[in-house]
Amino acid sequence: MEKTVDVHRRKRLVLKALKIAIGSSMAVVVAQFFQLQYATSAGIIALLTVQNTRKDTIQLTLERLLSFILCVALIFVCFHYIGRHEWVNYGIYIFSMVMLCHLFGWQNTISVNAVMGTHYLASPNYGLAFAMNELSLILIGTGLALTMNWRMPSNRKVLKEDIRSIEDDMQAVLRELASYLESTRSSDLVWFDLDKLEARLHRGLERAYEQAHNTMYEADLYYVEYMEMRLQQCVMLQTLRSRVQKIRQMPRQSGMISSYLEYVACYVHEKNIPDQQIQELQQVFWQMQKEPLPKTWEEFESRAILYHVMMDLEEFLFVKQRFTDNNKERFENFLSSSDL
Repeated sequence: MEKTVDVHRRKRLVLKALKIAIGSSMAVVVAQFFQLQYATSAGIIALLTVQNTRKDTIQLTLERLLSFILCVALIFVCFHYIGRHEWVNYGIYIFSMVMLCHLFGWQNTISVNAVMGTHYLASPNYGLAFAMNELSLILIGTGLALTMNWRMPSNRKVLKEDIRSIEDDMQAVLRELASYLESTRSSDLVWFDLDKLEARLHRGLERAYEQAHNTMYEADLYYVEYMEMRLQQCVMLQTLRSRVQKIRQMPRQSGMISSYLEYVACYVHEKNIPDQQIQELQQVFWQMQKEPLPKTWEEFESRAILYHVMMDLEEFLFVKQRFTDNNKERFENFLSSSDL
């Protein structure tokens, strides 16, 4: 799986580099065809505008156009009404432009706006024709960047593989926690596998956001919500693991929770609706309440920790239940299925 992901990343990197190269070259050719001044700047604008996702590219294009209007006004003020030394005017322009771009959240446009300032610095022409030349360069560069990023490769296949791997890892962690409660396995393995699970979830969430930003389809937000749901559950497992590690001597009742963890592990699947697992946990609560009261302080502490563990497990299931409630249309066909 990791090898597949690495190959996928390399392919995407090569594809992005190819898009940047083609887009930049075409932007220069188009700018030269229209005999624009500083035609090579169109290629740089295309290079700086191509982003990892289509949504980010569109957003940056809009920011470039808005910041262009702002910078034209700044240049007019700085080069016409402030001092006689052009390098001083340029410095004042750069300072004002950087401050305003940060104020409006347009930091990614600063480099292109600075280049535009150098064009004005190098040219004695500050009329409308020169401004239209600069606007044309931006439109050509951003237009080619949008064209290159309009069709993006889908991450759905890799995301589905991520989901299967994440579920396998989570099942393994739950079974390791069950073994630890039975005092048959070291806690070190649980820590290692939990860290591996969390790292895989962060990578999956990154790919899910990339997919959603590329397609901009509401349906692809499902993958983002799924990864966030599993990440919440992973954090709860980290808390649960920390709790059970504090138990000095496992009480007899830990066997009930161990058995329940083994049971729940079988239902960590995408399509599962955890209503039955929540009911089974209520039965475990009821069985614990029927147990005789602890006779020693150490037993009391251990039983209290186990009770908190059960509450953590309840919230663990509620997180999945809320996720399935938010995706009812996707899960309504699986109501009678025992497979997640």
